[in-house]
Amino acid sequence: MENQDLTLLREKFDHFRTECAWITNCYNLYRFLYEGGEKTDILLMRTASAFFHDLNRMVVEYLLLQICKITDPAKSRDRQNLTVSNLNKDLETLGLLTQDLIDLEAKLYGYRNLIKLARDKLISHLDWQAVKEGCPLGEHESVEVKRFFGNLFKYTDLVGEACGAGPSDYSVTPCQGDVVDLIRFLGKTAYS
Repeated sequence: MENQDLTLLREKFDHFRTECAWITNCYNLYRFLYEGGEKTDILLMRTASAFFHDLNRMVVEYLLLQICKITDPAKSRDRQNLTVSNLNKDLETLGLLTQDLIDLEAKLYGYRNLIKLARDKLISHLDWQAVKEGCPLGEHESVEVKRFFGNLFKYTDLVGEACGAGPSDYSVTPCQGDVVDLIRFLGKTAYS
């Protein structure tokens, strides 16, 4: 029975890590477009400033929503959520939960606490008071985001090792036709 439970945990973890890779891909898209430096900023403004401004908001809201999803509680009503907490519960049941995983969960939830109000009041719902007041919710330094992703990579590597799936580096996901190619193409056309 324990072997079957470990197989189920590995399957759940594989799906979780796929979601983490997707979130990381979205974050990398954001970084290349909006943290690429002055030259990239000028290029985006010259090319389609309104479009890239709107895209910025969409990507940020989407990232915050996705990060909150993987750090939600283990269950909602009677349904399991595919989250850090849920994985840790399974690891604990199998005797595989370590103090490092517990500590990383706390760090991941620390970032969640920074962004949860923005998710709750402006992204998942449109709270009238929050809109009317116009106060920024969830503001934080970029170092906090980088710390979150560093902790997420450590977490998934440790869980991968614990359940037999092994570590996997999904921190960079370049491919033909990605955001880097877009920026290069826009640069060539803008300066030719």
